[in-house]
Amino acid sequence: MPIDLRSDFTTRPTEAMVQAMLRAARLAPGFGPREDPTVSALEACAARLLGKADALFCPTCMLANQIAIHIHCRPGEAFLTEAEAHVVTSESGAAAALSGAFPRIVPARFGALDPQAVAANLDAGDAQRPRTAMLLLENTHVRSGGRLLSLEQMDSLTGLARNAGVAVHLDGARLFNAAVALGVPADAIARLADSVSVNLNKGLGAPLGAILAGDREFVAEAVRVRQMFGGGWRPAGIPAAAGLVALQSMVQRLGEDHARARRLALGLQRLDGLEIDLDQVQSNIVLVRPLPRQDSSDPVTALADKLAEHGVLALPFGSRLRLVIHHEIDDAAIEHTLDAFARAPFARPPTSSPPISRPQ
Repeated sequence: MPIDLRSDFTTRPTEAMVQAMLRAARLAPGFGPREDPTVSALEACAARLLGKADALFCPTCMLANQIAIHIHCRPGEAFLTEAEAHVVTSESGAAAALSGAFPRIVPARFGALDPQAVAANLDAGDAQRPRTAMLLLENTHVRSGGRLLSLEQMDSLTGLARNAGVAVHLDGARLFNAAVALGVPADAIARLADSVSVNLNKGLGAPLGAILAGDREFVAEAVRVRQMFGGGWRPAGIPAAAGLVALQSMVQRLGEDHARARRLALGLQRLDGLEIDLDQVQSNIVLVRPLPRQDSSDPVTALADKLAEHGVLALPFGSRLRLVIHHEIDDAAIEHTLDAFARAPFARPPTSSPPISRPQ
């Protein structure tokens, strides 16, 4: 099998997940939307880890985000975010299509919104200017290479929203990566938002599914909106069983992914013809930019094609390649990937270089 670094959802469920799904398949599923015992166990576990009163199991994290937008925003209202947010770049304009809400873009650096710009746009609107109903943050920030929002940054931004009576939603698709990288429990991050979404198959390795968490009133309304958006699924105990294993056994090992991402980045930095910012490697994502060459009009696609010839799959990501580390990537896979880059015409080892430091 190739080494697939295109994303961290390209993984197979662990054996523990497979066994849990087999056990769930033998249970009698509940009839109502929240009657399945395995789904209930997953939702209770997620709510506890995130420090929220309740949680809802959703098919995808995009759906969880869109449910939150629909609840927090009325048609014609705005939510504050930045141009590279996942809901802006990768969710097909769903906020406008499904909820009549639109993103009001404010300046940001690596996913961290400018506090002055946020404060200037947290207003109640007037006869011409739409009301700002929600602040949306993303942690970790995927298009910045998995960079972190610190607790201090989040507290500052969410404090502005709270003072203005504006709801806060956190797109926490990789929230547990953020928690491990920051060295804090997940609820320390989630408590700063009114609602939070978490992906169960990015990083955590479940085959599918996401969590949307908030207070009980919010989640009760989310059940209705999930159904309205076509996301009410029954029975859902089998995928919920894998998600429960993911929450119980896959979170603490995320630090291994982060260490391997750093090791990969350090190795790539030694290769001529590539550009990489080590400051951006803060979790499990590495972004690498091949320098332009006279013999290639599209160096990113050309490099991705060459890597594929050597059994490594990477994702063209604008002017960069994206490499995402997950639980199926071990030390040998990192070495193979570095070797594949070194064999590509875009990257050559320097004539003399120190050995790559190995994490202890």
